[in-house]
Amino acid sequence: MALRNGFTLVELLVSIAIFAVLSALGWQVFDYLNKVKNRNVVHEAALEQLQLGYQQLLKDTAQLVPISAQVNRQKEPALVLQNGRLILSKAGVTDPLQQGLAVYERVEYRYDANEKIVYRLKYPYLDRDGQLQPISSELMTDVERFEIAVLNPDVSNQWPENPEQLMALPRGIEVQLQVREQPYVWRFSVLPQLQGVN
Repeated sequence: MALRNGFTLVELLVSIAIFAVLSALGWQVFDYLNKVKNRNVVHEAALEQLQLGYQQLLKDTAQLVPISAQVNRQKEPALVLQNGRLILSKAGVTDPLQQGLAVYERVEYRYDANEKIVYRLKYPYLDRDGQLQPISSELMTDVERFEIAVLNPDVSNQWPENPEQLMALPRGIEVQLQVREQPYVWRFSVLPQLQGVN
């Protein structure tokens, strides 16, 4: 009886079919893992942006000062919330290089619904004329909704309550936003910095 060398055609076809099925399954697993990785990268970037936005708002509200500003020789309250824009006076400026930076600055938060971007504008001085341009930065992108309210203790979308309250500050600030269909509510206590305020 002679020994067989090699494979029959049926055996070859069966092994090719098994290899094709395993390759297709392996490709599907690889494609799924790749999609999960890409989703995680997008999710991590969105989460990092939210954390940075939260930290910036927390820092600015923690450094609020009850000092009014002057814009084009018109007095402006220490904190203004009007038409969805938040403008505030803050401390915390350091000048290690002794460049003559002011101790206080003016910060504005503005939301552009068309671009879905929250901007943070910073003026290096409390008192300014209309010519001074702010330093603008994109705080958050892909923001579907961004609403600011003050808590005093009732919720209100306008501050101050009357024009004479130049130095008045609310008890807190509430931010409601939606990013990638996920809603968030942030609340910040207002503890004004009084050091060095005349």
